[in-house]
Amino acid sequence: MKNSSKPAFIATGRSEVQIGSKATTLYLSSSSLKLHDKRCHSRESTNAGPPLGTGSLPQSPVQSETDRETVAKPGTAPGRSTAYSQRSEREDNPSRGSVSRLQPIREFTFTGYDIMADVTPEPPEPEEEIKPRKRLQAYLDSCSHLGITPVTYLSRQMSNKGIVMRNHSIGPIGARALAIALLNNDTVTNLDLEDDGIEAEGAKAIAEMLEINTNIVDVNLSENCIGSQGLRAISDLMVNNQVIQSLDISGSSLVDSDAHLLAKILQNNTTLRELILSHNGICEQGGYILATAIANNDTLRILDLSWNHLRGKGSLSIAASLQKNIGLRKLDIAWNGFSKNDAIVLSKSLKENTTLKELDISHNRLEKEALGFLMQGVKDSDGLEILRLGGNCITPELAMVILTCIGQSETCRVNLLDFENNEVDEEFLTLLDDIQSTKSLEVVYGHVIKRENGRGRKGDGIDGNLDAVYELYKYMSEHNYRVIDLMKWLDKDGSMSVSRDEFKRGMMTAEVPLTEHQLDVMLDKLDMDGDGEVDFSELLIGERAFRRQLRRKQEREKAARKEKKNLQGIDKIILSSLSDKT
Repeated sequence: MKNSSKPAFIATGRSEVQIGSKATTLYLSSSSLKLHDKRCHSRESTNAGPPLGTGSLPQSPVQSETDRETVAKPGTAPGRSTAYSQRSEREDNPSRGSVSRLQPIREFTFTGYDIMADVTPEPPEPEEEIKPRKRLQAYLDSCSHLGITPVTYLSRQMSNKGIVMRNHSIGPIGARALAIALLNNDTVTNLDLEDDGIEAEGAKAIAEMLEINTNIVDVNLSENCIGSQGLRAISDLMVNNQVIQSLDISGSSLVDSDAHLLAKILQNNTTLRELILSHNGICEQGGYILATAIANNDTLRILDLSWNHLRGKGSLSIAASLQKNIGLRKLDIAWNGFSKNDAIVLSKSLKENTTLKELDISHNRLEKEALGFLMQGVKDSDGLEILRLGGNCITPELAMVILTCIGQSETCRVNLLDFENNEVDEEFLTLLDDIQSTKSLEVVYGHVIKRENGRGRKGDGIDGNLDAVYELYKYMSEHNYRVIDLMKWLDKDGSMSVSRDEFKRGMMTAEVPLTEHQLDVMLDKLDMDGDGEVDFSELLIGERAFRRQLRRKQEREKAARKEKKNLQGIDKIILSSLSDKT
């Protein structure tokens, strides 16, 4: 039999192979090489042939056939032979035993190659995805610990900058669960729990949390009836807290005896910028206590004392505190009991105070004399910019006096005068036009009273603040006109659409109380698609808007009547108490 050459890797003991996308070197063990050399020497004694390991001669047909059979043998790994596989082959094919003895036992090992190198590792989860889950899990765990059901609406907000949970009735335990979850939360900066029924215990839990969490700057606990106990916890917190800038505890059932805790906040906290105390029961004594703290505080910017019972010594002290205060920019004392004496003191304070920008003294039942004293201070003030007087006893004639006072003053900086729904006349509008030609002044007013032989202005006929569309549908309602009736009357060709000119001629024929200018404004609003025509669907949309506006107006009027009745009852109680004292 003719000698065949052996593969080069047998002689050298190594070979370059490709596995997957990595290349590596295979090394043969020394025992395999020794066995190979021994068999080669035995073979050379009977057959002459070239030396092994040169790799210069082609592989013999017998060797190639044997290798192919070895590779194709089931149960044997490709490129690898073992003693067991060779013995099995000799037993199955005895005639090929001599050929099989020529094959070396190839045993090789891997060095310097990581079998997992080809596997692409999963990228680490971003931190911004891990933190939201941790925040949510913290809330779920706290709810589980306290034995309550998590609020789904709240769960969605645990990673927002602001948590807004209004009117959800989570109760004291729900507030405690939220407080526990927010202890280490570094995302939330605004916390709004208005009307959630957290009461005093919930307020205590929130206060404990805010002592640790220094990221929350805006806190709203209004309409939760936290009472004296809840306020005490908030007061103790605010003494040391130097982060919170806005605090809303309106509707908290606070009374005069709680004024000391409120004064404690104003006297010790230097970072609070906004304090909302509306809809509480702070009366005469409470106002007096608060006034002292207000006078000495120069960091608070917004103070809301509306819807309390400030009167007598309390309201007088609040008015006098503005003479010393240099921090407030906005003061809301609406819906209280300020009188003529309070207006006199407030007038003096406005002359001396140069930092207050907005004053809301609406709905205090101020009469002509009190308003006269107040306006003396307003016209000489060089700081006040917004004045709200609505809901007081202001007649059209008195409105003219107030407007004249502001218009003729050279030092007055008021640029917004709010009369709310107080009526004015046409002379008022004429005067307003003259003043607006020389200075920037916006005035909010109610219904305009028509007077014969009055000077006209652009847009006469209806209140300048009302919508012309509203006036059209009001006119139709008063005359029992339907939208379909109006369209049939205006639409001569039956196209259910009328041009602007046709619409204006029809309105003038029907004597709708709108001027030509107001009709143009109305048509601009009704023509929603801007095609120059008003169709039936656009009129229906306008009618629905009118119905909604009319319903809201009726609700406001009903609330105003109810409030007036309540105030009359309060007056009787005060008068009876004063008569008892005398």
